Amino acid sequence: MRTKRRIHFCISLCLITLSIHAQQTADSVDKQWVFSGYAESFITLSTKGTKDGKISEFQYNHNRYGTPKLNHGYVDIEYNGSRMRMKTALHTGTYVKDNYSAEPSSLRPLLNASLGILISKPKNIWIDAGIFPSYIGFESPNAFDNNTLTRSLLAENSPYYLSGIRMNHPLSFGHELNFFLLAGWQKIIPAKGNSLPSFGVQWINKIDSDNKLNWSFFAGSDSPDDQRKIRYFNNFFWQRQSGRWSHIIGLDIGAEQKSKKDNRYNHWWSPVLITSYSFHDKLKAAARIEHYNDRNSVIVKTSTGNALTGSGYSMNLDYQPNTNFLLRAEWRKLWASKEVFYSATTSAKQASYVTLSASYRFRKSF
Repeated sequence: MRTKRRIHFCISLCLITLSIHAQQTADSVDKQWVFSGYAESFITLSTKGTKDGKISEFQYNHNRYGTPKLNHGYVDIEYNGSRMRMKTALHTGTYVKDNYSAEPSSLRPLLNASLGILISKPKNIWIDAGIFPSYIGFESPNAFDNNTLTRSLLAENSPYYLSGIRMNHPLSFGHELNFFLLAGWQKIIPAKGNSLPSFGVQWINKIDSDNKLNWSFFAGSDSPDDQRKIRYFNNFFWQRQSGRWSHIIGLDIGAEQKSKKDNRYNHWWSPVLITSYSFHDKLKAAARIEHYNDRNSVIVKTSTGNALTGSGYSMNLDYQPNTNFLLRAEWRKLWASKEVFYSATTSAKQASYVTLSASYRFRKSF
């Protein structure tokens, strides 16, 4: 309890310090406010009916069959000053309903709520505190950030959002380090009974304009103190642009103690390869192959009790008539060694479906 109070005190002190500094500098900088919004609607079609219209228990985007739905929509307002910045965003959709179900109901509408100050102007080092997008992986709930319509299994089962404190530290020659003190593994508030903060590190290497390497590391626990199991997680990816071609290779590797103070670990891992080709500025196609292996059910827990060990592939076609509007169609097939997908009457080992989506965004500065 004392440790948790210290953590809450440190975070509160940081927020107070940020607020005081922001008040001192806000009047002396040129204000730049940005108002933006985003919405993605979709429909997923399959020849097989499913329980509650869902594909599975471990997918959080586009996870409905049969009827048009809003996957994700948000409105965002941000302020960017020379020494202070802040961002607040509210969101809704089936993604929010599924992925934020473990959070208190009053906090689920918060996509982003962060405040930051510049602590070194020559080195462009910022400290931010609050709720913010995850630093792990190359995919996000925003359709415009991804080469495929649906999210990969490794993205769906690693954090999309985090809360705590982060500090960025740009280095020379395209390198950057980011450090994180967090409430937990995709947690807005710490898990009940857990007083241990989580820690994260990200290293980005932009080799040149066409190549980017990324390593993200997480260490922490999702268990109460009396059952504490430490989790270690690594995400690696390489992005390469070559003319009309674009390639992404990603790999997740994780380990968690089998019990408190145990030297034995349960492991999970997931590779993915995504290749896309631009026919011209408005038309693009992409293909994906992936695998997910969590044989000890560390991350993926199903109502059948079966662990997720499976693979899949997909192909999609994108039409983007302008920078703010995106139409997509994707066929995807997933299969597993055991019954982990929903079907009309029971669980199934496979899922095959077509998803159509339309996305729109806007951004205004004032």
